[in-house]
Amino acid sequence: MTVPAQINIRTAQLPAGSNEDRLVVTATSFAVIDGATSHYKVPGPSGGDYAEQLAAALGSELRSTTSESLKTILGRAIDRTISSLDLVPNSSAAPSCTVAIVRIGESNLVEALVLGDSTIAFGLRDGSEEVLTDDRLGALDLPASREYRDRLRSGSGYDETHRALLSNLQEDQARYRNRDGGYWIASTDPSAAEHAIVIACPIEDLRWVVSATDGAADAFDSLGMAWETIATADSERLSDLLMQCHVWEQSVDPSGSIRPRSKQHDDKTVATFMIA
Repeated sequence: MTVPAQINIRTAQLPAGSNEDRLVVTATSFAVIDGATSHYKVPGPSGGDYAEQLAAALGSELRSTTSESLKTILGRAIDRTISSLDLVPNSSAAPSCTVAIVRIGESNLVEALVLGDSTIAFGLRDGSEEVLTDDRLGALDLPASREYRDRLRSGSGYDETHRALLSNLQEDQARYRNRDGGYWIASTDPSAAEHAIVIACPIEDLRWVVSATDGAADAFDSLGMAWETIATADSERLSDLLMQCHVWEQSVDPSGSIRPRSKQHDDKTVATFMIA
Protein backbone atom coordinates (compact mmCIF):
# COMPACT_ATOMS: atom_id res chain seq x y z
CA MET A 1 0.00 0.00 0.00
CA THR A 2 1.26 3.47 -0.89
CA VAL A 3 0.32 6.16 1.63
CA PRO A 4 -0.09 9.62 0.10
CA ALA A 5 2.86 11.85 0.96
CA GLN A 6 0.54 14.74 1.82
CA ILE A 7 -0.81 12.97 4.94
CA ASN A 8 0.40 14.73 8.07
CA ILE A 9 -0.72 13.36 11.45
CA ARG A 10 -0.74 15.91 14.27
CA THR A 11 -1.48 15.26 17.92
CA ALA A 12 -1.74 16.93 21.31
CA GLN A 13 -2.54 15.83 24.85
CA LEU A 14 -3.32 17.62 28.10
CA PRO A 15 -3.56 15.22 31.05
CA ALA A 16 -5.77 16.03 34.01
CA GLY A 17 -5.44 14.53 37.46
CA SER A 18 -6.42 11.06 36.33
CA ASN A 19 -3.98 10.92 33.36
CA GLU A 20 -5.87 8.01 31.77
CA ASP A 21 -5.80 8.98 28.07
CA ARG A 22 -3.38 7.25 25.72
CA LEU A 23 -2.40 7.93 22.11
CA VAL A 24 -1.19 5.54 19.40
CA VAL A 25 0.38 6.78 16.15
CA THR A 26 1.72 4.63 13.29
CA ALA A 27 2.69 5.47 9.72
CA THR A 28 -0.86 4.77 8.50
CA SER A 29 -3.08 5.15 11.58
CA PHE A 30 -3.78 6.78 14.90
CA ALA A 31 -5.93 5.91 17.87
CA VAL A 32 -7.09 7.79 20.96
CA ILE A 33 -7.85 5.74 24.06
CA ASP A 34 -9.60 6.98 27.20
CA GLY A 35 -9.44 4.88 30.35
CA ALA A 36 -12.49 5.17 32.58
CA THR A 37 -11.94 6.80 35.97
CA SER A 38 -13.31 4.63 38.76
CA HIS A 39 -15.51 6.52 41.23
CA TYR A 40 -15.78 3.60 43.61
CA LYS A 41 -13.15 1.26 44.97
CA VAL A 42 -12.38 -1.62 42.63
CA PRO A 43 -9.44 -3.93 43.34
CA GLY A 44 -6.90 -4.42 40.60
CA PRO A 45 -5.72 -2.28 37.68
CA SER A 46 -7.06 1.23 37.05
CA GLY A 47 -8.56 2.60 33.88
CA GLY A 48 -5.19 4.17 33.16
CA ASP A 49 -3.44 0.82 33.57
CA TYR A 50 -5.90 -0.75 31.15
CA ALA A 51 -5.49 2.09 28.64
CA GLU A 52 -1.70 1.77 28.81
CA GLN A 53 -1.77 -1.93 28.03
CA LEU A 54 -4.43 -1.61 25.35
CA ALA A 55 -2.47 1.18 23.64
CA ALA A 56 0.63 -1.02 23.52
CA ALA A 57 -1.30 -4.00 22.16
CA LEU A 58 -3.24 -1.91 19.67
CA GLY A 59 -0.11 -0.20 18.40
CA SER A 60 1.53 -3.58 17.84
CA GLU A 61 -1.52 -4.91 16.00
CA LEU A 62 -1.89 -1.83 13.79
CA ARG A 63 1.77 -1.92 12.82
CA SER A 64 1.73 -5.62 11.96
CA THR A 65 -1.19 -5.71 9.51
CA THR A 66 -3.12 -3.46 7.15
CA SER A 67 -5.40 -6.12 5.70
CA GLU A 68 -7.47 -7.24 8.69
CA SER A 69 -10.51 -5.30 9.83
CA LEU A 70 -10.27 -2.76 12.64
CA LYS A 71 -12.78 -4.82 14.62
CA THR A 72 -10.54 -7.90 14.38
CA ILE A 73 -7.46 -5.89 15.35
CA LEU A 74 -9.23 -4.30 18.32
CA GLY A 75 -10.58 -7.66 19.50
CA ARG A 76 -7.10 -9.15 19.55
CA ALA A 77 -5.74 -6.10 21.37
CA ILE A 78 -8.45 -6.43 24.03
CA ASP A 79 -7.65 -10.13 24.42
CA ARG A 80 -3.95 -9.34 24.85
CA THR A 81 -4.79 -6.68 27.45
CA ILE A 82 -6.98 -9.06 29.44
CA SER A 83 -4.08 -11.53 29.51
CA SER A 84 -1.37 -9.00 30.36
CA LEU A 85 -3.37 -7.58 33.28
CA ASP A 86 -4.60 -11.02 34.41
CA LEU A 87 -8.23 -9.89 34.33
CA VAL A 88 -11.21 -12.20 34.78
CA PRO A 89 -12.89 -12.61 31.37
CA ASN A 90 -16.38 -11.11 31.07
CA SER A 91 -16.17 -9.49 34.49
CA SER A 92 -18.11 -6.24 34.99
CA ALA A 93 -15.94 -5.30 38.00
CA ALA A 94 -12.92 -4.46 35.85
CA PRO A 95 -11.34 -1.41 34.21
CA SER A 96 -12.49 -0.23 30.80
CA CYS A 97 -11.75 2.37 28.16
CA THR A 98 -13.10 3.97 25.01
CA VAL A 99 -11.31 3.57 21.68
CA ALA A 100 -11.32 5.60 18.46
CA ILE A 101 -9.16 4.44 15.54
CA VAL A 102 -8.47 6.01 12.15
CA ARG A 103 -6.52 4.06 9.53
CA ILE A 104 -5.59 4.61 5.91
CA GLY A 105 -6.30 1.10 4.74
CA GLU A 106 -6.11 -0.87 1.53
CA SER A 107 -6.69 1.10 -1.70
CA ASN A 108 -6.37 4.34 0.29
CA LEU A 109 -9.72 3.80 1.97
CA VAL A 110 -9.88 5.72 5.25
CA GLU A 111 -11.41 3.50 7.92
CA ALA A 112 -12.71 4.70 11.28
CA LEU A 113 -13.89 2.86 14.40
CA VAL A 114 -15.38 4.09 17.66
CA LEU A 115 -16.18 2.06 20.76
CA GLY A 116 -17.35 4.26 23.61
CA ASP A 117 -17.83 8.02 23.71
CA SER A 118 -14.78 9.31 21.86
CA THR A 119 -15.45 11.15 18.58
CA ILE A 120 -14.16 11.11 15.00
CA ALA A 121 -15.06 14.02 12.70
CA PHE A 122 -14.56 14.12 8.93
CA GLY A 123 -14.31 17.10 6.61
CA LEU A 124 -15.41 16.18 3.09
CA ARG A 125 -14.32 17.68 -0.22
CA ASP A 126 -17.85 18.97 -0.85
CA GLY A 127 -17.58 21.18 2.27
CA SER A 128 -19.79 19.04 4.50
CA GLU A 129 -18.81 17.36 7.75
CA GLU A 130 -19.69 14.01 9.28
CA VAL A 131 -19.24 13.06 12.94
CA LEU A 132 -18.91 9.48 14.13
CA THR A 133 -19.89 8.88 17.75
CA ASP A 134 -21.03 6.03 19.97
CA ASP A 135 -23.81 7.31 22.23
CA ARG A 136 -25.15 3.99 23.47
CA LEU A 137 -24.05 4.60 27.06
CA GLY A 138 -25.58 8.08 27.18
CA ALA A 139 -28.76 6.78 25.56
CA LEU A 140 -29.39 4.61 28.63
CA ASP A 141 -30.24 7.87 30.43
CA LEU A 142 -29.78 6.30 33.86
CA PRO A 143 -31.37 8.12 36.84
CA ALA A 144 -28.06 8.81 38.60
CA SER A 145 -26.74 10.42 35.40
CA ARG A 146 -29.71 12.77 35.18
CA GLU A 147 -29.52 13.57 38.88
CA TYR A 148 -25.84 14.50 39.01
CA ARG A 149 -26.18 16.72 35.93
CA ASP A 150 -29.29 18.44 37.30
CA ARG A 151 -27.49 19.11 40.59
CA LEU A 152 -24.52 20.64 38.79
CA ARG A 153 -26.80 22.88 36.73
CA SER A 154 -28.38 24.11 39.95
CA GLY A 155 -24.96 25.07 41.34
CA SER A 156 -24.25 22.21 43.75
CA GLY A 157 -20.65 21.83 42.55
CA TYR A 158 -18.41 18.83 43.08
CA ASP A 159 -19.44 17.95 46.62
CA GLU A 160 -19.66 14.65 48.49
CA THR A 161 -23.17 13.99 47.18
CA HIS A 162 -21.87 14.40 43.64
CA ARG A 163 -19.14 11.85 44.25
CA ALA A 164 -21.64 9.40 45.77
CA LEU A 165 -23.90 9.79 42.73
CA LEU A 166 -21.00 9.01 40.40
CA SER A 167 -20.22 5.88 42.39
CA ASN A 168 -23.85 4.77 42.17
CA LEU A 169 -23.91 5.58 38.47
CA GLN A 170 -20.89 3.43 37.69
CA GLU A 171 -22.39 0.51 39.61
CA ASP A 172 -25.58 0.93 37.54
CA GLN A 173 -23.62 1.16 34.29
CA ALA A 174 -21.77 -2.07 35.07
CA ARG A 175 -25.05 -3.96 34.78
CA TYR A 176 -25.42 -2.82 31.17
CA ARG A 177 -21.80 -3.22 30.09
CA ASN A 178 -21.09 -5.38 27.04
CA ARG A 179 -24.57 -6.75 26.64
CA ASP A 180 -27.38 -6.34 24.12
CA GLY A 181 -29.63 -3.47 25.04
CA GLY A 182 -26.80 -1.82 26.95
CA TYR A 183 -23.51 -0.51 25.69
CA TRP A 184 -20.18 -1.90 24.51
CA ILE A 185 -16.71 -0.93 25.70
CA ALA A 186 -13.16 -2.26 25.75
CA SER A 187 -12.83 -4.21 28.98
CA THR A 188 -12.85 -7.96 29.63
CA ASP A 189 -14.81 -9.22 26.60
CA PRO A 190 -12.91 -9.22 23.27
CA SER A 191 -16.19 -9.73 21.40
CA ALA A 192 -17.14 -6.16 22.34
CA ALA A 193 -15.00 -5.10 19.37
CA GLU A 194 -17.55 -6.69 17.04
CA HIS A 195 -20.08 -4.14 18.30
CA ALA A 196 -17.90 -1.11 17.51
CA ILE A 197 -19.27 1.45 15.07
CA VAL A 198 -17.23 1.62 11.86
CA ILE A 199 -17.33 3.55 8.60
CA ALA A 200 -15.01 3.92 5.60
CA CYS A 201 -14.49 6.66 3.05
CA PRO A 202 -12.25 7.00 -0.03
CA ILE A 203 -9.37 9.28 0.81
CA GLU A 204 -10.01 11.36 -2.29
CA ASP A 205 -13.37 12.40 -0.78
CA LEU A 206 -11.76 13.77 2.40
CA ARG A 207 -9.98 16.98 3.36
CA TRP A 208 -9.30 16.21 7.01
CA VAL A 209 -10.07 13.88 9.94
CA VAL A 210 -10.11 14.70 13.68
CA SER A 211 -10.35 12.24 16.57
CA ALA A 212 -10.77 13.33 20.19
CA THR A 213 -11.51 11.83 23.58
CA ASP A 214 -14.66 13.14 25.26
CA GLY A 215 -12.67 15.42 27.55
CA ALA A 216 -11.46 17.31 24.47
CA ALA A 217 -14.52 16.96 22.23
CA ASP A 218 -16.99 18.18 24.87
CA ALA A 219 -14.76 21.14 25.72
CA PHE A 220 -14.35 22.07 22.05
CA ASP A 221 -18.13 22.15 21.80
CA SER A 222 -18.48 24.31 24.93
CA LEU A 223 -16.09 26.89 23.49
CA GLY A 224 -17.69 26.78 20.06
CA MET A 225 -14.53 25.52 18.36
CA ALA A 226 -15.26 24.26 14.85
CA TRP A 227 -13.90 20.89 13.82
CA GLU A 228 -12.19 22.47 10.82
CA THR A 229 -10.38 24.93 13.09
CA ILE A 230 -9.03 21.98 15.03
CA ALA A 231 -8.20 20.01 11.88
CA THR A 232 -6.13 22.80 10.36
CA ALA A 233 -4.08 23.46 13.50
CA ASP A 234 -0.52 22.24 13.82
CA SER A 235 0.56 20.33 16.94
CA GLU A 236 1.61 23.45 18.81
CA ARG A 237 -1.71 25.14 18.07
CA LEU A 238 -3.59 21.99 19.09
CA SER A 239 -1.86 22.15 22.47
CA ASP A 240 -2.90 25.79 22.77
CA LEU A 241 -6.52 24.89 22.00
CA LEU A 242 -6.53 22.19 24.67
CA MET A 243 -5.14 24.68 27.19
CA GLN A 244 -7.88 27.15 26.25
CA CYS A 245 -10.39 24.45 27.11
CA HIS A 246 -8.69 23.82 30.45
CA VAL A 247 -8.69 27.52 31.31
CA TRP A 248 -12.38 27.81 30.40
CA GLU A 249 -13.23 24.90 32.69
CA GLN A 250 -11.21 26.41 35.51
CA SER A 251 -12.17 30.08 35.25
CA VAL A 252 -15.59 30.18 33.53
CA ASP A 253 -17.27 26.93 34.59
CA PRO A 254 -15.38 25.58 37.62
CA SER A 255 -18.51 24.06 39.21
CA GLY A 256 -19.88 22.42 36.06
CA SER A 257 -23.10 24.47 35.99
CA ILE A 258 -22.70 25.47 32.32
CA ARG A 259 -21.44 22.13 31.04
CA PRO A 260 -22.34 19.45 33.57
CA ARG A 261 -19.56 16.86 33.67
CA SER A 262 -18.29 14.29 36.14
CA LYS A 263 -15.22 16.33 37.15
CA GLN A 264 -13.89 19.83 36.59
CA HIS A 265 -11.09 18.67 34.30
CA ASP A 266 -10.85 15.53 32.21
CA ASP A 267 -7.84 14.32 30.23
CA LYS A 268 -7.83 15.77 26.72
CA THR A 269 -6.37 14.05 23.64
CA VAL A 270 -6.76 14.98 19.98
CA ALA A 271 -5.26 13.60 16.77
CA THR A 272 -5.77 14.90 13.24
CA PHE A 273 -4.65 14.53 9.69
CA MET A 274 -4.96 16.95 6.78
CA ILE A 275 -5.05 15.91 3.14
CA ALA A 276 -3.64 18.45 0.70
